[in-house]
Amino acid sequence: MKSKQNYAARLCLLVIGFITVAAFNSYGQNGPASLTVEDYKKYTSFKIESPEEDTYIKFESTYILDREAKPYVFNYSDGVERKIYVYKMLKGANRDEVGTMAMYAAPKSGKTIKVCIPGAGADKKVWDYYIDELKLNGEQEKGFLSTLAFVLSREYSHEHANAGKGSTVAKENDDYDFCFPGGALVALADGTAKPIEQVKAGDKVVAFDVNSRGTRQTTVTGVQAHYKEEGIQITKLVLLPTEEIFASADSWTPATPIEIESTGNHPIYTKDGKKEMRQIEAGDILYHFDSSMRGFREYRVVAKVLQEQQLINQVYNLETEAGNYLVNGTVVLDK
Repeated sequence: MKSKQNYAARLCLLVIGFITVAAFNSYGQNGPASLTVEDYKKYTSFKIESPEEDTYIKFESTYILDREAKPYVFNYSDGVERKIYVYKMLKGANRDEVGTMAMYAAPKSGKTIKVCIPGAGADKKVWDYYIDELKLNGEQEKGFLSTLAFVLSREYSHEHANAGKGSTVAKENDDYDFCFPGGALVALADGTAKPIEQVKAGDKVVAFDVNSRGTRQTTVTGVQAHYKEEGIQITKLVLLPTEEIFASADSWTPATPIEIESTGNHPIYTKDGKKEMRQIEAGDILYHFDSSMRGFREYRVVAKVLQEQQLINQVYNLETEAGNYLVNGTVVLDK
């Protein structure tokens, strides 16, 4: 029995090796950066708090994990559910793609394993490290190699079918890399505002200081524009100040509702912390800058509208030194 298990493990390693080399030698990666052993360890040691919800993760201002699809789910005859999450690995200010990270998870036991499939530009040391990690984890965790081999086979087949355009199953319904529609007003440090599509790297904008609950100045370090011919779905929130909702009839003065629109996955800063736009519900509290008060007021979400009939072709996102900025006066987070 043991010899059969060893044979199966060796076969899985062979399949994984073939698919990995074929996929990345055929199509390579975009950008000049490459994965190093140090990078590999950084990616695999980073703890992903909520794998189901965290589709886009940036850490240490350099590394990005971008999950393109729902996890692969396996239910073997041993009754153990296994999942594999697939992330693109991006690195540096230019977001160069340096490989793919696969995270194996067995929710019942809490076991997780992360391996990084290097891009074509990685040197031999990184590939050696990757193979050693495969072998070690394959020996220690039953089901790891077979599930990974299946996932890489599927990813490679989708990649091959799309002639190296990087298309996976998720890309057919891709919404993970988009942000705000044109016209969204970004608050500038000089007290004015301008549409997000006109903002440039180096511009000084207003940010939210989490510690003081006041404003601070920050610098835009990057601007991304994304285009999708078939259109991008936008979610709209309608906000009113909390005083508006709870004021007595005698003292009530109608306030103008605030609206903010973005794709469903963009992170927003709420009273309960970071939430994606699609996770926000009526009753959640956001922070909106009131120029007359020269400070932030709490605004409650009173309506959430998924604008299915109004698709946007181009959307924008900013990166800032502070990690947040104001859109239509409301605090939003860098993607």
